[in-house]
Parts: sequence; C-alpha cells; structure tokens
Amino acid sequence: MKHPRTPAVTAALLGLALVGCQTTSGQLPGGSAASVPSPSSSELAAIVQAAVEDRNGTVLDTPPTPLLGEEQMTIGYQAKRERDLPVVARSKAGFKSTGFWYTSFSTQVTVESIEVKGSEASVRFKELTEEYLSSAANGPSSVPSSYILPQTAIFRASSAGWKLESIDPSEKGHGLPMSVVEG
Repeated sequence: MKHPRTPAVTAALLGLALVGCQTTSGQLPGGSAASVPSPSSSELAAIVQAAVEDRNGTVLDTPPTPLLGEEQMTIGYQAKRERDLPVVARSKAGFKSTGFWYTSFSTQVTVESIEVKGSEASVRFKELTEEYLSSAANGPSSVPSSYILPQTAIFRASSAGWKLESIDPSEKGHGLPMSVVEG
C-alpha cells in the first residue's frame, strides 16, 4: 500500500533537519569553506604580526593601542586574550618589583608555511622579538634582550572572512617570553 503523503512528509522533515544544521555564529559548518575565498598569505601574515605585537605590547607600562581588530579574531581568541592579561600583569608587576621593566620592543614575524584545509588554515611562523629594558639601578639599556620563538597560528573561515582562533608555541618546554601564556 502506498502512502501519498510520504514524499511530502519526508521533504518537510528533511527541511526541518537542515534548518537545525544552520549556524548563527558566523562560523561556517565543518567542511564548507566554499563561500569564503582562500586566504592570501599576506592577509594571514598581517593578522599574525598584529596579534604578536599586541601580545608583546602588554609587557610595557603603557601598552600601545591594539592593532588587531575584533573582526579579525574569533570569540575564543578574544576570551583567551582576556584571560592572559591578568597573568601578564602579575608577571610584569613581579619583574618591576625587582627594579626592571620593559620600555619598548620590536617584532618581526617570518611565515614559514601556510596550510589550508577546508575552513581551517594553519600558519607556522617564527617570531623574532627584541625587548629593551630599563632598571632602577642603571636606567635604560641600549642593548636589547631577544628571543626567537616558533609558533603556529590557527585561523577559521567565517562568513565575514578568516579569523584568528589561536597562537601557540610550536615547541613546548622552552623558556617563554613574559607575554606568552600557555594554556
């Protein structure tokens, strides 16, 4: 026996199921990045450079105005950044209590590779940062301290473009700069 309404009911149920799969956060579903063009390496490199400079600026007494716009980062990245700020502030206060503080820095980011898989892009890069110190005993130093840190940045495609999701050191267990908070 045939049920004349079966195709209509099936179509209605399928439609409801598909509506439940829609996303409202601006993120694209797992494998679909078709509506977002592939990111350019210069676009991703500029976002990484801004994010690293913003992070490094947190060690200064008066951090510079952030370079990375909210539209360039995910909510998860914003939340981690907000959790990291008090940790860096405590480290900075402890360092200053011993008579030292950072007065300026310069950062160079070198992108080593970019891999795009669907709605995720991974950028491996090295950060070279030089930091200038001042001390209560000797005043400002003209010789910077420096570090090179290999890192990986993860980006997510969204309806508004590619957004920074995370930046983490690629090698665990090394002495990290004051501005880097793991976890």
